[in-house]
Amino acid sequence: MSNKKEPENFLLKKRFFILDGDGTMYLWDKPLPGANELLKKLKKNGKDFVVISNNDSKSKVTRLKELRRMLNFNLNQRNLLLPNEQVIAYLKKEKIRRFYGLITASFRKELQKEGFVYDSKSPSIMIIGFDTELTYEKLKTAILLIRSGVKFILTHIDPLCPYKNGGEIPDAGSIISLVEKATSKEPVKTFGKPYKDIIRYALSSRNSSKKDSVIIGDRINTDIRMANENGMDSILLTKGRKVEKSHYKPTFTIKSIKEVSDLL
Repeated sequence: MSNKKEPENFLLKKRFFILDGDGTMYLWDKPLPGANELLKKLKKNGKDFVVISNNDSKSKVTRLKELRRMLNFNLNQRNLLLPNEQVIAYLKKEKIRRFYGLITASFRKELQKEGFVYDSKSPSIMIIGFDTELTYEKLKTAILLIRSGVKFILTHIDPLCPYKNGGEIPDAGSIISLVEKATSKEPVKTFGKPYKDIIRYALSSRNSSKKDSVIIGDRINTDIRMANENGMDSILLTKGRKVEKSHYKPTFTIKSIKEVSDLL
C-alpha cells in the first residue's frame, strides 16, 4: 500500500463497490474480520455495493439468508450477484426451456421455480456448475448427453473454492475439466468472474459507470483480471502474502478487508 492518504482518498471518491465474496468478505461459512464494519460504513457513507460470488451451489434466496446471518447485515436482492441469475437470464433470452445439469438440488429448484423443466432424457441444454452433490450417476448421464449432441454451458471457471481453515475444494472449473476430457467438447457459454458479462450485468443494474466503481478481491487471476480487462480500478487483498507475479495489476494492494474498512 502507498501512503495511507492515497488509497483513502481513492476509496472515498468511489460510488459503487464490487466486492468479491468467497475469500474476501467471508470464508465458506465464517465472516472475515472487518466485513460487517465495511458494509456498515458503505451504507453510512451512501455508497452502493454488490457482493459477487461464483458459488452457484445454493439458490440466491438461500444464499442471501445465509449471508445475512453470517455477515450480520441486511443484504437485499441487489446486494448479491451469483452466476445463477446470469444463467436464468441467458436461458430466457435464448428461449431454452428444458435443462439437465451437474448442479445442486437448490439451483435446480431455483430454475424450476422460474418455469424451466428438468429433463434427464432429452434436455435442450446442459448446465455445468459447482455441484457439491455430484455423483457418478449424474456425471455419466451428463457425459452421455453431451456426447450425443447436447450443448452445455458453464457457470464459472474457478477450479477450486475457498474452504474452511484455509483449505480449497473442487469447484466447477475442476468438474468441467473432466467433462471436456471425456467429451472433447467445450461450453458454448461461460458465466461468472472474470468475464465481462458479469460486470456489464452489475453496472447496468445500478446505472453506474466503470470510473465510479472499484473491484475489491483476493485473487489476481479473477478479481484483478476482471478489473484490468474492463478498464476499472481495483484493490487486491494480499492477506500478508507475497503478491504473485502477473501481468494483471491492481490499482492498490491492501492487506485485508478490515484495512479497507478502516480507510473509509
